[in-house]
Amino acid sequence: MSGVFYEDHACTTNPDAATVVLLHGWGMHSGVWQDFVPLLTAHFHVRCIDLPGFGHSSTMIAPESLDDMVAAVMLAAPARAVWAGWSLGGLVALAIAARHPERVTALVLLAATPCFVQKNGWLTAMPPVQFETFSDAARQNADAALKLFMALQCKGSVSMKNDLRFLQEASGKCGMTHASALLSALDLLGTCDLREAAVQLDIPVLAITGEHDVLVPATVAAALGELNPRCEAYVVTGAAHVPFISHPGHCRDAMLTFMQDIHE
Repeated sequence: MSGVFYEDHACTTNPDAATVVLLHGWGMHSGVWQDFVPLLTAHFHVRCIDLPGFGHSSTMIAPESLDDMVAAVMLAAPARAVWAGWSLGGLVALAIAARHPERVTALVLLAATPCFVQKNGWLTAMPPVQFETFSDAARQNADAALKLFMALQCKGSVSMKNDLRFLQEASGKCGMTHASALLSALDLLGTCDLREAAVQLDIPVLAITGEHDVLVPATVAAALGELNPRCEAYVVTGAAHVPFISHPGHCRDAMLTFMQDIHE
């Protein structure tokens, strides 16, 4: 046993279908996919993995580095799959695609970015002062910061109240994440810069962003396309940081079209 929790969902129509791995975001767990998975299993096998330190993997020591996070997740990974990651999960999926290209056939980034905080030459991200303020607040009260983060993820969505209620209920089903895991993962978000890894990817990439996302600007999809011409952009109108919750059909259709195009 790797210690990393995962759950498989078989394709309902084709036993030989491709496998899609889903990685959740900061402060959450695989329960966040509960309404999205049934939309995918008509077309794919799906494996949901709880990142180490989160959800049912919370008994693991929170990784101190992205390399440690990747190593732990790969112990629960299928031989080959399409990897789809949301927010922090997208950062991890991108790192996996860069470090283990033989295991990744395509990459889907859901409200995700190779560099979460603004840096020279990368302004389609969160301002450093804003991130540092949030990080300081998390160190003082991680649970309160997580609740604030949930609200920020839904801000601007056409279904903001429903999206927030869904996140709150999903979070409660697995208990609160330990502060050590939240802070460790927050450090990863603040320090990791995978732009060069994105440039070097030699697989198809789909970046799905929300029009009104206040955490990962929708323009990051176009910025990724400038880094790597194999990256396609899809902006979900009316969505915020949780497009697969507010607009699951749109995200499913974008993934289906993407998968069909890369196999033609």
